[in-house]
Amino acid sequence: MLLSEVVIPINIEPHFAERILVERYVAPVEPETDMAAAVQAINDFYQQVQREFFVIVDARQFPVTFDVLVDALDLVRRHIAGVPVRFVVIGDGELVRLAAEAIAQKQYGGFEAGKVFATDSEALEYCTAELRKSA
Repeated sequence: MLLSEVVIPINIEPHFAERILVERYVAPVEPETDMAAAVQAINDFYQQVQREFFVIVDARQFPVTFDVLVDALDLVRRHIAGVPVRFVVIGDGELVRLAAEAIAQKQYGGFEAGKVFATDSEALEYCTAELRKSA
């Protein structure tokens, strides 16, 4: 396989000054490898900012399946419990909304329920407004 044929399924965009990490899902993922890397990026980001921050998950191009959703939530629970992160999702559909709500359940980490937005600008505006409140 040529390097140009390799598809990186998650683009990670750290914005340290704003305390916002954007993870864009652009192709189907393998939970144990790709999702593990996304969760590690959350931990690495926290090590840099050392306080509450947002992760914006852009799921618009990612065909979420129930199995992948459960695997992803389990990875979050196992690897970032106790990290002061709040989740925002860009996308639509029932599984996207289910994921945003499920993150608040104890078995998936007990984080604050995620908010769902349709666009980047809506998600970013929400995150920056919320972070200003806690500054």
